[in-house]
Amino acid sequence: MVYATWGVAFVTGVVAGIVFLGKDGNDSGLTRLLNHTGIADVVAGNSYELVLTRHYLCGVRDEDHVSVRPNQLADAMGNYNGWEIVQAEPVKMLLMKREQDIAPACKENGHIGIAADGMLALFHGLPAEQDVVQTFYRIDTAKMEASLPKEEWENLKRGIRIRNLAEYNSVLSTYGEYQWSGQ
Repeated sequence: MVYATWGVAFVTGVVAGIVFLGKDGNDSGLTRLLNHTGIADVVAGNSYELVLTRHYLCGVRDEDHVSVRPNQLADAMGNYNGWEIVQAEPVKMLLMKREQDIAPACKENGHIGIAADGMLALFHGLPAEQDVVQTFYRIDTAKMEASLPKEEWENLKRGIRIRNLAEYNSVLSTYGEYQWSGQ
């Protein structure tokens, strides 16, 4: 509990320092904050690392690493409005953003189809390659085969191409009624 409290206090202090810094435009607020927390001693003359993690609706997570000089940290943080500070350490800070879209990789080569275990899944590439990115739910294949035209069932087995969030949501909505209930 003590560690969690210190972590919250540290992150709050960093954010407060950045907010303070943003108001008057000079780095004295951040410098005082870094000196007070001891970060200045650790990172003096070195780079401070920002780890930027994006979580996409399709289950993909990507991560970028940005090196920032300690005296430029406040300016750099201004570029990441809307990002959540997950963890702050003396030499790096982890930031996270939940994107309300599917990942670029899913847009480039995403297909929704049936996995070998009968799950409706998002694949990187065709379902035959079995490179599953995200699974959704088990499909009642008997019900689906009985009620769908053969061509539509075959398309799903081959994989339905997903290029954007609208197509992703549409395919999930279309096949949701075939979710296996276990009965």
